[in-house]
Amino acid sequence: MCGQLGYPSSMEEVELRLAETLADGGSAIWVAEERPRGNVIGWIQAAVRPLVVLDRHAEIEGLVVDVRYRGRGVGRLLIQEAEFWARRKGCDLVSLRSNVARQEARPFYEKLGYSVIKTQWTFRKVLEVFRTPDAAGPSGMNH
Repeated sequence: MCGQLGYPSSMEEVELRLAETLADGGSAIWVAEERPRGNVIGWIQAAVRPLVVLDRHAEIEGLVVDVRYRGRGVGRLLIQEAEFWARRKGCDLVSLRSNVARQEARPFYEKLGYSVIKTQWTFRKVLEVFRTPDAAGPSGMNH
């Protein structure tokens, strides 16, 4: 389903990322299943992100519901689970980002009480991974 968000991924890539995410401890993932077959029809990932510029808050880092199941309340229930988890983690704010190309997402989130706070550019830079984890940084310091 990552492909439905615009991030095509193999099952192996998803399994590796899932294991790494769960080992991190700061994130949580909920999965919605179709009953009785148990097929995955949606998922949400949330994380607590302490930042210098904001008080402790949760961020929804990914939400997708299979296109065949949208409009049936699956996304709403996944959001509610993430919000409940955030409250238990001591967060009084949940934020999320949504690509402006996903026109149907804005009214969905606004109906759940979310509001647009800004429009921003998203940048990405591919980095070469160090072969030795103890490489010194630009200032000569080890991190």
